[in-house]
Amino acid sequence: MKKALLLTSVSLLSLTSCSDSSKDLSNVKNVVEQRLHTEDQMMEIDGQSIYFKKIGQKKPPLLMIHGYGGSSDGFQKIYPGLSQSFTIIAVDVLGFGRSSKPLNFYYSFPNQANLYYKLMRKLGYKQFTLLGHSMGGEIALNATYLYPHAIKKLILTDATGAESLTKGASSPKPQLDSSLASVGRPTPYKEEAVKNNRKDEAHLKELHQQWPRRLRIAAAEMKTPTLIIWGRKDKSVPYQDGETFHELLPNSTLRIIENGEHAPFRQEPEEYLDQVQQFLKLPKKERS
Repeated sequence: MKKALLLTSVSLLSLTSCSDSSKDLSNVKNVVEQRLHTEDQMMEIDGQSIYFKKIGQKKPPLLMIHGYGGSSDGFQKIYPGLSQSFTIIAVDVLGFGRSSKPLNFYYSFPNQANLYYKLMRKLGYKQFTLLGHSMGGEIALNATYLYPHAIKKLILTDATGAESLTKGASSPKPQLDSSLASVGRPTPYKEEAVKNNRKDEAHLKELHQQWPRRLRIAAAEMKTPTLIIWGRKDKSVPYQDGETFHELLPNSTLRIIENGEHAPFRQEPEEYLDQVQQFLKLPKKERS
């Protein structure tokens, strides 16, 4: 608990390195969107508007979840390589980017995971590969714990949440509504149609409660094949956390990118893609 509280009060400042405000990233975004078939869409789920990119079509689905302070734009450097083999669904996490930023939502990692699980089901995907970075990695970990039947493979990149894993018993799984009764159809993204949209950060005080609300997750129950990939130079979530994930998750592979920082897919995109593609055992002709 002390580590979780420290994260909410101090380390969140460093996690904002996930933010995508640089001119270089903006330029990459423009080039990538010109080259890829990218659809900007949104979906209403449980009264909230969730923005997502859909890149490509008619290939196996890959759900991508970004980190604290960022958005789906942060993965721009690896979209071209991944889109050779996948239809990419990259969300803006509730509370960030172009998605809703409600004050009255009960922010927790299971509730976040439930939103994106229902989004994928509404899009017609019963099973998919899941990639999460930083805070998005912890959301992905929770999604895999709650919906193991849906997650074919899991990729954790410099993820928070190692302290939620335990060799003992799990917390009781929360009773979440997984029906699609409160899920709308996907529509083209329109900023003016986003519910609970805001320009300030008043919602972050409530969002930060998702860390003290963590579940205890019995590592032995996590059977999904998992790639743990980390930047050696990460100053936000140290690579030793990756080693902890690897030690506890029974079906995991650990790869360290020596010159990577908190977002190694931005510092070393080619090496990152090579590690991901080897883990997914893609044919050589599909590797970038």
